[in-house]
Amino acid sequence: MNIAINDGVELNVIPEDKFKTISFTVDLIAENEKENLAKRAVLAELMEISNEDYSTQSKLARKLSSMYGATFGTNVLRYGNLSVLRISLSIPNPKFFDSSENILNEAIEFLKGVLFHPLVSDGSYDEKTFELQRKNMKKYVSSIADNKRFFASTKLKELFFKNDINRGIFLYGREDDYDDISAKEEYDYYQEVMANDNVKISVIGDVNESNMLDLFKSFEFGQKSSIRRIISLSDFAVNKEVEVVKKQINSSQSYLNMGYRLPVFYDDDEFMAAVLFNAVFGGTPQSKLFKNVREKNSLAYSASSSYSSINGFLMVSTGINARNYQKVIDIVEEQLNEMINGNIDLDTLNSIKAEMINAKKSVLDSPRQSIEQEFTNTLLNRKVSFAEWEQSVLSVSVSDIARVARKLKLNSIFFLEGRIKSGD
Repeated sequence: MNIAINDGVELNVIPEDKFKTISFTVDLIAENEKENLAKRAVLAELMEISNEDYSTQSKLARKLSSMYGATFGTNVLRYGNLSVLRISLSIPNPKFFDSSENILNEAIEFLKGVLFHPLVSDGSYDEKTFELQRKNMKKYVSSIADNKRFFASTKLKELFFKNDINRGIFLYGREDDYDDISAKEEYDYYQEVMANDNVKISVIGDVNESNMLDLFKSFEFGQKSSIRRIISLSDFAVNKEVEVVKKQINSSQSYLNMGYRLPVFYDDDEFMAAVLFNAVFGGTPQSKLFKNVREKNSLAYSASSSYSSINGFLMVSTGINARNYQKVIDIVEEQLNEMINGNIDLDTLNSIKAEMINAKKSVLDSPRQSIEQEFTNTLLNRKVSFAEWEQSVLSVSVSDIARVARKLKLNSIFFLEGRIKSGD
């Protein structure tokens, strides 16, 4: 049940008595802009560790403990053109406790404090708290280069989306983005977020819809613009020639990432065929890339693919020995051609379909995943029942997948080339 509290502020209540918890999320939704990535990441950290009501991390932790071990956290997520700052709180189902009404009210008041009572003075975040989180986030972003696999994938995305860098740049920005943020600028950004971001509140558990509406109406978000939706990247232009960037590192292992344009989006008729194409190509341990690049030919330590139906982007990721660079590219293309020609094992396809359906069923048993599914459907402006989704999976044929495979176009390659220096 989606309820508009104000313009740009929605409440989604999912009454469900099978869970032992009541889970809340508050999603603050804005356009993804590289200028704000660092400030948004720091804001999420500040919201998680303290506020005016609980000025230190230990005080906040004691409050959560007093709510029978409630769990709480914040995160920043990206959905295509949108950036989502998510605040999550779960409490035990109050019906298991004598003071049930108090626990629920405490949870609502706790969320209100996180949102509306930041730890500030004189129009600026508390300097000591801010500096600690700013430095922590800068350190984390700088450490990304140490995770070579992840670093290679971020660099491939930057290369692929260079004309739409808000989709391609690392979610938390770049290291030097953190150098110029002050405690006052961070507080100014917080005020911008609270004034302009759309808000999606989700609740799932043994709750009453009208009661939840009454409780959240007390949150003074004010009027905002209409709820933002995801915009698919349908006008992307593929390079006439594949763009290749190579960077050397001191390592025995290399990382080869290949970015393909796959112009099939979440609202297309071929969407599920594209999902299954990715699963058969490289998205599962039963896939062609895993079996042929990694196991059969022993050309890679790892080989997989991932597909974004929002951006029309498919990435092949491999960990290889540098001398196998061209061999790996050739065999990846060979496996793609196999799929274009419809050479797909039916038993493997049916097994992958069964695994997908079982995984989808498990979502229904998880409050957090159920909220995520509902939230994503809202941003995509779609409503699909499990029965409809299952039928769409089962109806995909080999010829459907082959038709999708023919649309794949290689656009970008990023190669993190491992070289062992003499004496190492």
